[in-house]
Amino acid sequence: MATEKTPNPKKPPASRRDFLRAAGFTAAGLGVGGVAGGLAGAIAGQQHPSPLPDTTLAPRADGPGFDHLVVVMFENRSFDNLLGYLYSDDGIPVPRGQQFEGVAGKQLSNTTLDGDEVAVHAYSGPTDEVMRSPDPDPGEEYPFVNTQLFGTVDPASNASHRVPELEPPYNAPRDDTAPDMSGFLADYIDKFRGEHGRDPQREEYQRIMGSFTPEMLPVFSTLAREFAVYDHWHCAVPSQTFPNRSFFHAGTSHGFVTNSFNPGIGKWLDPLYNTGTTIFNRLEEAGIPWRIYYDERQLVSLTGMLHAPHLERYWKSHFRTMTTFFEDVANGTLPAYSFIEPRLTFDHNDMHPPVGPLTRVDVDGTIIEGGGISDVRAGEALLHRLYTAIRESSTATGSHALNTTLMVTFDEHGGTYDHVPPPRAPAPPLPGETEMDFRFDRLGVRVPTLVISAYTPSAVINEPMHHGSLISTLTHRFGLKHLTARDEHAPTIQNAHTLTTPRSPATWPSTFPLYSPPNPEALDPTSDGDDDRPLSPPGVGLVALLLARYAPQDPVPRTYREAYDAIHRHGEGLFGTTNPPVKSGGMTGGGH
Repeated sequence: MATEKTPNPKKPPASRRDFLRAAGFTAAGLGVGGVAGGLAGAIAGQQHPSPLPDTTLAPRADGPGFDHLVVVMFENRSFDNLLGYLYSDDGIPVPRGQQFEGVAGKQLSNTTLDGDEVAVHAYSGPTDEVMRSPDPDPGEEYPFVNTQLFGTVDPASNASHRVPELEPPYNAPRDDTAPDMSGFLADYIDKFRGEHGRDPQREEYQRIMGSFTPEMLPVFSTLAREFAVYDHWHCAVPSQTFPNRSFFHAGTSHGFVTNSFNPGIGKWLDPLYNTGTTIFNRLEEAGIPWRIYYDERQLVSLTGMLHAPHLERYWKSHFRTMTTFFEDVANGTLPAYSFIEPRLTFDHNDMHPPVGPLTRVDVDGTIIEGGGISDVRAGEALLHRLYTAIRESSTATGSHALNTTLMVTFDEHGGTYDHVPPPRAPAPPLPGETEMDFRFDRLGVRVPTLVISAYTPSAVINEPMHHGSLISTLTHRFGLKHLTARDEHAPTIQNAHTLTTPRSPATWPSTFPLYSPPNPEALDPTSDGDDDRPLSPPGVGLVALLLARYAPQDPVPRTYREAYDAIHRHGEGLFGTTNPPVKSGGMTGGGH
């Protein structure tokens, strides 16, 4: 990914206010209807990519589908938080004949232990504050999610405690009680109290019931409306990043339900625990090309580290940077399966909420105090680049817009509110004892998931889906053996490929991200006083994995400077960065 110097976030450029006015955003808050009008001039001047030759628009001989699947996985947003207002009676209505399980028009709320009822609402306030919401970060570990889903704190002594201090049954219900989604507000207040040593004010705790509107996220909203959006896609585990990302590609998290609780983060690196295999290994055995693309500045792939016992042999051959991804798209050399990691460490563009000291924002939106840099507009900008690159790809052979599907999803809900209870699910093979005694027989919360392709109509897909559907899709598409019971009978994303004649890329919508936030793109993210910015949990987890493997005696970094130094000291040269020579046939597999 190209890098460029951006201003100190504490000193926004003078042009910021002009842009916000043009886009319908004011210093006082967000205008719901302003973005479309403010972007009209830009849309009118935008050039569509040249259409592919007419001969390529013929239907596929084997029916609608894909030859190349690209998946990007963002971080920690529930469906309601990101897309709950996608359709509404006073905005854009649900397409005729379709149903949409959002929040608009519904009476949805949570109540504090003191009896204060807070309804679901659209975020409001200064633009930069909204784009960082919720701030501070909600709880995402298994015990906190149990409270969110069931409204339980069990035992009562677990209140206001951090994960290492929690005791069985870790806030889980003691029977088969169905989740009622009643505890998000209470859990947010409880975690706030434990992290910051005080009770939050109402204007602070009500943020957990907030959602973005389509005008705030024009890229996600445009693609969700113009292609396929799943309104019942659940993550794999009612917990945090590592278990869910492990399930996504391995069909299991090996009995672990947290990133690092017990027996520590090194459990993911230990072949005694991390058994089985991954879909990448299945593809490799069948001679089907695959690649994992990661951010250049990060140097290390989380997927590669998380599945190290199975993927370390491919770190050099099948892992490439995002610069290479965009080259592969332009050259028509995408593999059959591509997995993209946003930047998870310093200056992350993965959409994870901010962590660390509470941030204050002045009346014109300038960040004036503390906190980690976090802004959903950075994720919007990344999605725009990915989609636009695929939309404009038009090579005569190999990968191009008509045979490539882009799937957009999130690892987990990250503690943000959602109103749909997670269903039951088949468990994969488990060890005799599992972490926190969870039996992996129920899914996690809904997450936003989109499918974008030439064979995908504008559609809301209500069929229940979950993270096992990715493995199921690839095993069905390429005739591979399933991995575990979780993916064996999971629905595939073929239900998003229903057009018999492909849509010409020239007719696909253009996307227009809003002002790019002050997530610095400088090679050294520790300049301009950012040394002490706190890492988000995925950033901490990634560097902790690296150190557990190569420097277990070192303390786990918590700031930009510490992470930057640790990654450069131990991560340089571990993973491949540039393309091998392109093979005939327009497709390379990196090692095939």
